[in-house]
Amino acid sequence: MRFIFLLLLCVSSLGVIANPAFEDKAREYNLQKTEQEKAAEAVIDKLILAYNKQSIRQFLALYAEDVEFYMYPQTLMFKGKKQLIKRYGLMFEKMHCMKSTSIKRITNGNIVIDHETSEICTQKDGVVDKRSEFVTSYQIENGKISKVVFFR
Repeated sequence: MRFIFLLLLCVSSLGVIANPAFEDKAREYNLQKTEQEKAAEAVIDKLILAYNKQSIRQFLALYAEDVEFYMYPQTLMFKGKKQLIKRYGLMFEKMHCMKSTSIKRITNGNIVIDHETSEICTQKDGVVDKRSEFVTSYQIENGKISKVVFFR
């Protein structure tokens, strides 16, 4: 029994040494972002700011005319800015407060995946009565959001 335990301990310690995720170089590599990734993240940062300011004009300006919204894996919810306005316009107008925060982000090329929290005030300003947490994938093309996938 002791032999098996020692063997497992040795094998697991070798795995940690051999795993590049634990090496300093891997950590340094993950901190380096391409210009495309920086640009994609900048679009999503602007989106969150527009949402939090409840500026429907700034919010809509970040989307492509033919933007597609999906519920994971491939259920099309709606397509196009006109549908986006129907979906979000009234919410921006009626909510007393809206706040979204990115709590974790993964970026690869023109894809930004955010783990986000959202708080809204439906009755009174400053009184948050609905909180949610979700993961959203954004695809950025030519500086505009062309595809959104919600994971729930």
